[in-house]
Amino acid sequence: MSTHNLVASLRHLQQRRKRLLEECLRNKELVVGTVSELRARCGKPGCRCASGPGHPQMRLLYAEAGRRRCKLIRKADEERIRAAGQRYRQLRSDLRELAALNSREIRLLRELIRRRGLRYK
Repeated sequence: MSTHNLVASLRHLQQRRKRLLEECLRNKELVVGTVSELRARCGKPGCRCASGPGHPQMRLLYAEAGRRRCKLIRKADEERIRAAGQRYRQLRSDLRELAALNSREIRLLRELIRRRGLRYK
């Protein structure tokens, strides 16, 4: 890769980093944990769930003081919590991509330094 291509690659990574940072810094609601939907039985003997798959429930799994916790999510909050959970997963993905960008930038910068370095004899 030529010096010109190294610089162009670094500029491209810089633009991608800027977009990712802007996305990470948005002030949006996040749910730190795992939002999942499952089916559970209510325990009433006459209910249809006693012989069927159960009632749909949404739960939030999270860590608190080093222990796993679980909370049921109210029907009224389901969509809001689901969207906040999706934003959290996207943020984690963006952070992984930022770490990969950082590693790639360092490799390219080292190569650029090596190529631009003065070889005094």
